[in-house]
Amino acid sequence: MLSATSEYALRMMILLTEADGMPTTCAKLSEVGRIPPQYASKVLNLLRRAAMVKGQRGRYGGFVIGCDSSNTTLLDIVNVIEPLQRIEGCPLGRSEHSHQLCPLHSQIDTAIAQLEAALAQLTLRQLVEESDSAVLCQDASIANLTVSAQTT
Repeated sequence: MLSATSEYALRMMILLTEADGMPTTCAKLSEVGRIPPQYASKVLNLLRRAAMVKGQRGRYGGFVIGCDSSNTTLLDIVNVIEPLQRIEGCPLGRSEHSHQLCPLHSQIDTAIAQLEAALAQLTLRQLVEESDSAVLCQDASIANLTVSAQTT
């Protein structure tokens, strides 16, 4: 139910949270997060405009998280990219469904509401801390990501 763009944004925000203030290049985020490079740049620009990330120029430049990862929920990130669309009326425009949704669209809206609630309950920091035993969104460890960022 999430768009690819939202998924990519979540991956990059998790990687930047794990980097803990260490600037990380778009190329490295793309590589480690398995995101097409052109797409990664586009998503980072959307996140930058929303002050979710900050860009740093220079030899040791890159991107760092620009928001408080302890207060920023996964839903906040999705809402920057492509907010979840609740079903408020019959998508088919049927007059007999004007006061309530049909069973199909009611179930779909319920699923969207559950996803929205789940994403709103989890912050970036919680996700990173709760998954200490599992590597998030990457093949290599975050140590490799930050070391590479420092040496490039």
